[in-house]
Amino acid sequence: MKNNIYDFYKEHYNLKKINLNISHKDILFLVYDDKYYYYLNENKFINYVNQKNILNLMKKISKKYKIDIINYYPVCFCTSTLVIAIRVVSSSATKLKKFDIEKIPYKYKKLVDYHKKHFEMYYLSSSVAKEIQTSQKYIGRYKFHEKFIKKYLLTYKKRRKKEFNELMLKLIPFKKSIIDISCGDNKDIFDIAMNKNYDLIVGNDICIKYMEEKTNENVVYTNDDVIFNNIKDESYDVAFCKNTLHHMNDVNAINNMLLLLNRISKHEILIVEICSPRETGGLPKFLNKWLYTKFLKDVGSCFLNESQFKKIIEHNFNHYKIDYYTFTNILGTYMIAKIRKDKLYENKSRNWTKILLF
Repeated sequence: MKNNIYDFYKEHYNLKKINLNISHKDILFLVYDDKYYYYLNENKFINYVNQKNILNLMKKISKKYKIDIINYYPVCFCTSTLVIAIRVVSSSATKLKKFDIEKIPYKYKKLVDYHKKHFEMYYLSSSVAKEIQTSQKYIGRYKFHEKFIKKYLLTYKKRRKKEFNELMLKLIPFKKSIIDISCGDNKDIFDIAMNKNYDLIVGNDICIKYMEEKTNENVVYTNDDVIFNNIKDESYDVAFCKNTLHHMNDVNAINNMLLLLNRISKHEILIVEICSPRETGGLPKFLNKWLYTKFLKDVGSCFLNESQFKKIIEHNFNHYKIDYYTFTNILGTYMIAKIRKDKLYENKSRNWTKILLF
C-alpha cells in the first residue's frame, strides 16, 4: 500500500513512542473538543486498520459518527498504534459518548494525559484558529465563489491558469517529493508534480473544509498549523506555498513561515505571493476589498509589495541561489521566488524576471 497513513507519519513526523498497548488496530483516533471532553464509541476510541487516504477517512468518520471535524493531527505512537487527534465541534448530535477527562477509561488515561499536556489549545495559533472559525462560518460563500464566480466571472481564461501552470511546470524541478504547505482546493501543483513523476505529493492546509480529495496514490493530505507541527527536518525535496504569506499576522509570523519552508525542504523552495492589491490598484484592489474581504471574509491582510517581498526572502535565504519572476492576470501581479538550497549564493545582484505580463 503506497503512502499509507501509518508509514507516512512514521517517516515524516517526529512523534514520541509511548509504551502503551491501547489497540490491536493500526490507527486510533483521539476525538476531543475545545473544552477537552473526549468522545468514545462504547468506551473505546475509534480505531481502524491501516488506510491509504486520510482525507477520505475523515469524511467517512464524520458521516458515520455525526461529528463536525475542525482539524486532525498526529499525536504519538502507542506501541504499534498510530494516534491521530481529531478536534471536533461539541455537538449533541454525535453518536459518540462524551467523557470528562477525569472519567476516561483507565487504559487510555496515560494517552489522554499526554495529549492534554503536550497539545493544549496553543497547538493552533490564534490567527489560525480565527481562520478556521471563519472558514467554518462562511463555507457556503466560498463554495458559491468556486462554483459560480470563478466559473462565469473570474474565469480560467481571465486568470490565465494555463499560462501560469506552464510557468510552474518550468520552475518546479524534477525531484521525488513535494509539499504544498497551504493547498486549499488547489490541485494544479498536484497535477504538475504527477506530470514530473513525483513519488510523494503532500497537500497541507489547516482548513479541512477547503481541501478536496485528489484521487491518486501519490497524494497525501495533512492538516497542520504552519507554526505548530511535528514535521521532520528535510522531509521533502521541494516546499511550495502560494498566497500564504499575507495570511500571517505580521512580519515575524512571515519569517516563521519561511523558516518552516527552509527547515522541511531538502533542495528547493518555490514561493508565489500576490502583490499588495492596495498598491496594484484598479480591479485587484476592488476584488480584494469587496470579494475577498467583504464577501468571502478572507482574513489575509499582511500584504507585501515587490520590494518588501524581495527583502524578506533575501533576509531568510541569503546563502542560497534565488531567482525572481512575476506573473500578471486579472487578480493582480504574482511575485515568485525560487530558492535553490544546493547552490550557495555569492553576493551578486538579483533581478526580477518578468514573465507573461500581458
